[in-house]
Amino acid sequence: MMAYVYLAAAIIFEIVGTVSMKYAAGFTKVVPSVVIFVSYGICFVCLTVALKTLPVSAVYAIWAGVGTAIMAVVGLIMFGEPLPLQKILATSLIILGVVMLNYSGKHQQQPKEEIADANVVKELRAPAATAETSQPSQVPLAATNRNSG
Repeated sequence: MMAYVYLAAAIIFEIVGTVSMKYAAGFTKVVPSVVIFVSYGICFVCLTVALKTLPVSAVYAIWAGVGTAIMAVVGLIMFGEPLPLQKILATSLIILGVVMLNYSGKHQQQPKEEIADANVVKELRAPAATAETSQPSQVPLAATNRNSG
């Protein structure tokens, strides 16, 4: 449930950032210009957190679709932009697409996090050097610890 809260926050901050673009007048006004970067920064952080548990196709569709629909209304109310029938139909199709994407995902099995098998992990570990050989054991590159000094 919290993932949807983060997604809603991402949509809100995207709208704030987009409205600020209009007021920034091509980055000639400082405050709206700063609000653009702060808003989109927070927006992408919220999207990233939402993506931890929600599928990327649904998150992106909701974020882009709902943001587009809200911005059409904001453009009408705040900036006096026209809202012809074509824009209403196109926005309605976007919303319908988002609903369909979300509905189709409800009936699919959610992918589960895979946990490594202990036997596989043991195979990846370097075998201990024996007293019989003076050479260090050969360790595959992928299994070496690159953080050790």
